[in-house]
Amino acid sequence: MIRHTLSFRFADGVDEAARESVLAELRTFPDRYPTMRGFVLGENISTRDQTFTHTMAVDFDSQDDLLAYLGSESHENFVHTRWRPVIAQQAITSFEFAERPSLAAGRTPPVSTRPHGPYGMEYARIEVPDMQATIDFLEYHVGLQLEQRTDEYAYLRSDIEHHAIELIHAPERTDGWTTAVGYSVESEEVLEQLHKSVLDAGLEVLELQERQKALCDNGFAVKDPDGLVVELFTEFQEYAEPPHLEIRPLDLVHPFIATARFEEMVDFYQNVLHFMPSDHVVGSTTFFRCEDRYHHSLAIQKNTEQYVAHLCFAMKSLDHVMRMRARALYKGAPIASDIVNHSASTSIAFYLHDTRFGPRYELCDRHRVFTPEEHETHRPRRMPADPRNIDVWRPASDDWGRF
Repeated sequence: MIRHTLSFRFADGVDEAARESVLAELRTFPDRYPTMRGFVLGENISTRDQTFTHTMAVDFDSQDDLLAYLGSESHENFVHTRWRPVIAQQAITSFEFAERPSLAAGRTPPVSTRPHGPYGMEYARIEVPDMQATIDFLEYHVGLQLEQRTDEYAYLRSDIEHHAIELIHAPERTDGWTTAVGYSVESEEVLEQLHKSVLDAGLEVLELQERQKALCDNGFAVKDPDGLVVELFTEFQEYAEPPHLEIRPLDLVHPFIATARFEEMVDFYQNVLHFMPSDHVVGSTTFFRCEDRYHHSLAIQKNTEQYVAHLCFAMKSLDHVMRMRARALYKGAPIASDIVNHSASTSIAFYLHDTRFGPRYELCDRHRVFTPEEHETHRPRRMPADPRNIDVWRPASDDWGRF
């Protein structure tokens, strides 16, 4: 456990009403930040030291929970607008401690009652006309590591998860085509809820392919309104260590799907599979997130055709993104869209695209991750269909030619 304490003194001249208003807002924190435990706030009654007039103390299960609270947008806003103008002096301490069993007994964390969706994206399955050329491209330009290959299929991974890309040999195709996406689910209970939701929607429940059954504990598949197979499963197999590659992706973050059935697709992913909307570009795109709290683990774009437009991989740093861009320039690999500073997810990226190898591959430096509090309370923004709501470095509202 982590105990976080804040001792403080109000500035001279701050009236009683202003003091009580700040104290009252502090008392709302346990409801606003679900990871808080044992919140207390009181006046200093020490007869030895009256440096500070009040102290707040709160526990967190982990340092990550504490940092998520301190770095959240709502906390930063409170500090800048409400706290600093009225506080003359403060002292903060955080320390780790072992909770006594007698105090921990019977204490349970808050439980969200909303339906949970998938946890996060694990892989895409892509049929390609030239298996070896695609493997070479993904190894050199995306940084994936080949783990297994037969004449029929190949697995490539980015981190410890069993694979991020599954290639299927399809010599009859001219271009690569994404046929399925796979999402892990955090528990058997959530998997069963999703299974029921699919049945309640009158949709057909499909079996996982045999190879995938061997790589997880349990799961099923369903087709979205465009026919893309969505595979859902628990306990996806992992390696003990990530690939020993200097420059590689850390995670497969999301697919970006173009569709002519925009309203049907949004309804399917939001109301059947319980993805959570993060933001909307009105009349154009909806960004959905999963339980891993990435700003979006799925994006759906209104289009005249249906296809998986790109797959996003998160790299370790902007330096690694730029090194991959340098490789592309050196080898003459087609850069479909150069450096983009995404407005919604705050990531900086570029896109590679050779139609033989499937969708565009986005390599980004980071991707916004919501805090636990934001994940539960975020209200999706409704942004106008302006290219600056896609890329903050775009110069004008009529600059659509870049994509």
